[in-house]
Amino acid sequence: MNIKTIRRRIKNRIPGPTRIQSYYSVLIPIIEIDDKLHLIYELRASDLSTQPGQISFPGGKVERGEEFSQAAVRECAEELLIDQEKIKLLGEIDYLITPFDFIIYAFIGCLKVNSLSEIKTNNEVAEVFTVPLEFFLENEPEKYGAFLKSEFDADFPYHLLPEGKNHKKLKSEYDIYFYRYKDRVIWGITAELSKNFIDIIKNE
Repeated sequence: MNIKTIRRRIKNRIPGPTRIQSYYSVLIPIIEIDDKLHLIYELRASDLSTQPGQISFPGGKVERGEEFSQAAVRECAEELLIDQEKIKLLGEIDYLITPFDFIIYAFIGCLKVNSLSEIKTNNEVAEVFTVPLEFFLENEPEKYGAFLKSEFDADFPYHLLPEGKNHKKLKSEYDIYFYRYKDRVIWGITAELSKNFIDIIKNE
């Protein structure tokens, strides 16, 4: 190993976040109903292995060689059984780095359909429903705190640390949001992405 080899290996490398295991993309779909804009949400099927029966946006894991925006459109088309040509991307909002070793990229898209009844779903989705954009503009979400604390293996080598077993464990805090709309409860990551989108369009 020499300096020339090191330079060659890092010169054109694109840096990325460490510890991230997976990348996901979601689409926040907008539909116009009776001259008013609505956001479309999915109720996930009850037999899914992850987050069954919860409310989410269309989305999923980014495939190898796929752009984040492509993954968002593809997942939306697959879950809502809609042609990709009927999904018009409007832009990208902030991505979310979760405390659980994955990143979610979020895109805003307008669906070119005349009504919600035109939208069917695959077996991952129990049903779809809409919430007027106006609701989010006029209502702040409820906010609750959550905490993450570091825990070590039983055989962790405390004797190698200056403080030994008195080593101070790290703790982090983050917010979990809830929106209540009629009989629906939108919470967690989906609520956080919704709030981020609303904050962006309210503040500009």
